[in-house]
Amino acid sequence: MVQVLFETPGGFALFKVLKDGKLKDVDRLHESFSTPDGAEKVVKMTAFKKFKDTKEAMESIEKLLEGKVSKTLQKFLKKNCVQDAIEEELMVADKKLGKTI
Repeated sequence: MVQVLFETPGGFALFKVLKDGKLKDVDRLHESFSTPDGAEKVVKMTAFKKFKDTKEAMESIEKLLEGKVSKTLQKFLKKNCVQDAIEEELMVADKKLGKTI
């Protein structure tokens, strides 16, 4: 299973990829997300961690900008991605952050 991590101003979201093939054609990927119905055919939200306050949001964003993992993100990923036998793939847009994770 492939999951995608998405950082928002309100928190972290984790999406399960339903159609892997759609993500391979990056130049046309936007077409799948042009409508809510189209997006629902490609990904499904599996988890969301809302920031409890502005301080937590700022700390998390600062860490992301440095290519580091905040405590909030670390706990979120452990709770929602890490298993004894990891059979999942996590997609992250930021290459530096991806290496850190």
